[in-house]
Amino acid sequence: MNYLQKTYLIPAMLVAGLATSCIEPPLKLPAEEVLVDMPIVQVDIDVVWNLDVDWRKNWHYGWDEIDEELWGDIEYPTPSNYEVRRYFLGNMPRVPHTTVDAFTVFNTRFRRTYDFGYYDMLIWSNIDSDDGTQVITIDESDINETTATTTVTRGLTRVISSTDTGTKGTTLLTGTSNSTVVTGLFNQPEIFYSAYPQDIFISREEKDYDYFDEAERCWVKRINCDLDPLVYMYLVQIIITNNEERIVTGCSGDNAISSFASGTSVNTGHTWNKPGMVYFGSRFKQDVMVEDYKADIIGGKFTTYGLCDMDSYSKTKAENSYSGSRLDLKNYLYVDLTFYNGAKATLQADVTEQCWSQPHGGIITVYINAKDLVIPKPDPSVGTGSLFVPTVEDYDEVIYDLVM
Repeated sequence: MNYLQKTYLIPAMLVAGLATSCIEPPLKLPAEEVLVDMPIVQVDIDVVWNLDVDWRKNWHYGWDEIDEELWGDIEYPTPSNYEVRRYFLGNMPRVPHTTVDAFTVFNTRFRRTYDFGYYDMLIWSNIDSDDGTQVITIDESDINETTATTTVTRGLTRVISSTDTGTKGTTLLTGTSNSTVVTGLFNQPEIFYSAYPQDIFISREEKDYDYFDEAERCWVKRINCDLDPLVYMYLVQIIITNNEERIVTGCSGDNAISSFASGTSVNTGHTWNKPGMVYFGSRFKQDVMVEDYKADIIGGKFTTYGLCDMDSYSKTKAENSYSGSRLDLKNYLYVDLTFYNGAKATLQADVTEQCWSQPHGGIITVYINAKDLVIPKPDPSVGTGSLFVPTVEDYDEVIYDLVM
């Protein structure tokens, strides 16, 4: 039994059987029906995060009914239907695709007619949403590689001033009313899964099959493949200490994080080299227990394809750190804060090391001491002070980071 099976990441099983009317089929016809069977996918968040301890001990923000209503459960959902793309290769494996048979399945078993020879098969789960919409865009223009990306949702404005908060890696940023938008923020991709079994051989020889199924009256060929997540989940918490005087009174709910991949390969799960910023929401909670003291916490969650130029979870499940090529990129977290005097500013925190140590999702935690903050003065000329703008139009090139 492999590691995934031991930890309850259940692999999908493809069962190919040549259906005939006799007990011992001759396996000589030019085409036969093949039975494909895919058990339901179940993914445990502890497995994807590769944790040996309960992550809830480090997650102080919690997750109440309002959080769940706004952003859903902290879980990897079970898909209800799948897209299937079947590519016939002929008599030679590992050749470029030339034709594709595309269809949708709404259960875990389906039958199709197959020619004898080699096949590749790409399977990915569709998105189940309450309103039937999704932000993921699947691009099948290249028959040899299907890709996924998301739309741009809003923007982040240029900074005119910044103040060191006194906490390592954190800075307060303020914007201006005449700032220009330099960065587009991507929507969070919905969690979905894929598998890409290759070189499936539909043979005429009995020896190439695993057994004969008396009930189905067909030879069966087992093809193991893992339906692995292509999107990973992060939980974010900003723990504000020494805030009894309510120096920080709340947050706008606008947040972004930089330098995550702007897309991924559906075939392999390898992420794009091009970075983007991900937009997500948050809430402010007061007097939350953090170990043995109380603090105010801003919390939320976001989903992402992962860091740039990163292998998928299934290929790097034994690794606990980022091993891609984009070591030049920094992951900055941006969170809008509101203060007792009505002023607003955006907290910038460098969370690169936390992201690198959790390449397939996890908990990102930032501590700030409210008494160390240099509170900006309210200024009508800078509007609200927020760096976030509600809409973004037509980005040919997205600049993913802000220059301080």
